[in-house]
Amino acid sequence: ALSAVKAFTVAPNAPNAPTGTHTGVPIQIQYQTTLHSTQPQPQEPQEPQETIAPVPLVRRIYSSYQWTNPTSSQTHNINYRFEGDPTNPPILLIHGFGANVNHFRNNIPALTQAGYAVYAIDLLGFGASDKPKDEEYCIELWIDLLADFINFLDHDRPWVIAGNSIGGLCSLGVTSKLATDQVRGVTLFNCAGGMTSFRYEELPIVLQPILYFLQKVVLAPNGYGGAFFQNFKTRKNVESILLNQGVYGDTTNVDEELLEILLGPSDDDGAKEVFLKVFGGPAGPSPESLLPSIQQPILALWGLADPWTPLDRGLHPGKNFGEYHGGDDFTLVPLDSCGHCPHDEAYEVVNKEMIAWMEGLS
Repeated sequence: ALSAVKAFTVAPNAPNAPTGTHTGVPIQIQYQTTLHSTQPQPQEPQEPQETIAPVPLVRRIYSSYQWTNPTSSQTHNINYRFEGDPTNPPILLIHGFGANVNHFRNNIPALTQAGYAVYAIDLLGFGASDKPKDEEYCIELWIDLLADFINFLDHDRPWVIAGNSIGGLCSLGVTSKLATDQVRGVTLFNCAGGMTSFRYEELPIVLQPILYFLQKVVLAPNGYGGAFFQNFKTRKNVESILLNQGVYGDTTNVDEELLEILLGPSDDDGAKEVFLKVFGGPAGPSPESLLPSIQQPILALWGLADPWTPLDRGLHPGKNFGEYHGGDDFTLVPLDSCGHCPHDEAYEVVNKEMIAWMEGLS
């Protein structure tokens, strides 16, 4: 078989090229041709080859915000995406575990068209943001990041903050941290009960050592954790989770673009360490502990087919969130047959509900 190697040049000012200078280096290929007899040679039958769909190009790097963690004093590059007119009312979109700004691929255009300035952010450790190996990842760290980011942008209008899964929990956390007049509403897409599924105090005493062993030994980066991560991030495994484990009830939008959105950052330096630290980290504040301090209206859009953050059962059922809310305006919209990521799976319904709800905010 003859393999061809192509040389290409990345232009420094290409629209989607990462910042920095790129120099194209031509590659010269030398090969030797050997002449054989012109007698026809018998051809062995070849099995038909499986057609592999081309991997779509997904832009990862957008705008950069330099954030200094007040706890560690380390400064990190944070990637964020902005669309729309900056003078319009602002929205901040916060992704869930393992996702990034592009998981809002089907929401940003509709929200922008509806007259909003839309910001989506890659949390530290995810997407195209830095993935430092020595930071202690927790909900509180991301809350500090989000509050500093909003204050950095210094928008002259109050924000709507929306998030999926742990992004929803972060939305509640940053709203409780900021001044009341900085946020005019919160939208939750299947809010998580914690960064991890369990808290030691929520488990029977006999199960607490098992959780400790799982988090500190099995998931340790220098133990079994590395092999666990390598197996977890395979295309086959991620696709199986999306299709078969309730992340998407209707799997129509589980396409090549989505797989590339989720898989691309997993090859970054530090991705393994972040993944294992989050898996083995503390659950952080619960929704029930944050809700009483929030006066602003809340819209909860909840997929009913989600086994991970179920609406009506588990340790932190979303159906009870309204009882803890410090305000008097909590709206719950259950979405039949929808999984853990309603903003992408049922985006048309989610966009319509969210835009109509925001029009009624003061």
